[in-house]
Amino acid sequence: MYRRYTLDEVKRKIVDALQNAGTGLSGIELADKTGINRMTITKYLDVMHAMGLVKKKKTGSVNVWFLETGVADIEFPINYIQVQQKLISAVLAGEEDQARRILLSVLNSNVDQVKVLSDVVLPAVNTIGELYARGRLDKTERTFLLNLMAEFVDLVKFNSHTTAQKMNAHVLLVAGSEDKVHLAKSAAVAFQILGWDSIYIGNVEDQIDPFFDIDFQRYVSRTWGNSHGLMIICIFSSSEGSLRFLSSTAKAMKGRLKGELRIASSTTSELQAVAEENSDYIPKDLLSLTEWAEREYNTIVK
Repeated sequence: MYRRYTLDEVKRKIVDALQNAGTGLSGIELADKTGINRMTITKYLDVMHAMGLVKKKKTGSVNVWFLETGVADIEFPINYIQVQQKLISAVLAGEEDQARRILLSVLNSNVDQVKVLSDVVLPAVNTIGELYARGRLDKTERTFLLNLMAEFVDLVKFNSHTTAQKMNAHVLLVAGSEDKVHLAKSAAVAFQILGWDSIYIGNVEDQIDPFFDIDFQRYVSRTWGNSHGLMIICIFSSSEGSLRFLSSTAKAMKGRLKGELRIASSTTSELQAVAEENSDYIPKDLLSLTEWAEREYNTIVK
């Protein structure tokens, strides 16, 4: 009987077959080793080639297939810590293409894509920050690497598989300091993956002035004016000034929207008390934020 294969199943079989094939394998040889018929294996090889996971070399009239650098080292099932270490090693070695292939290889497997953000990308961002604090990176290199990590967050976003769209689940995320941008952006992608209507505004620290509260509230009202259900404003800031301003501005909107408004503030341990003044929840990390939001949604909307 003809069997349907998922990309993850075929990919694992192809990776396993090519792992120790230093001279590569033809499509016929891969079909024989994986037990998958030739037409199916050819189709999936083309898909994996487009993803940058395998490469081919023409030998006469035959395509010989090889694993791209970096892909062969990924173990299944996915070990997130291992992937994070390999990703940051490739990034610090200046091997950007290899780092992208590692991330793509993981994203196109049957993995928890939110954990790719929380356990792979964000720890790599933290490592860059730690290396800079220790004097191991200069400002220019740090800026380059952080921009690269922001690109990787986008890579997750555009290669993610969104779960079923939630009805009446809205989240707006805003950063109030530069050091929180990657976390805020990653959280926006995580909520998108989980089926939320997710909006990431960006870093507004330099935009805050005496009239910014009016501007911010006007934007929220215009965006959510006709919406119902649960609305969460997530603020990410290690600056006391922007944290106070944004959280108090958000709190002032409670009762003025058609839906139930909640405020979550992610900040430093030193500013926990400040965050608690106007917030409903203080997440310790990305996963705790999404888990709290899901609980709130199940309580209020379902």
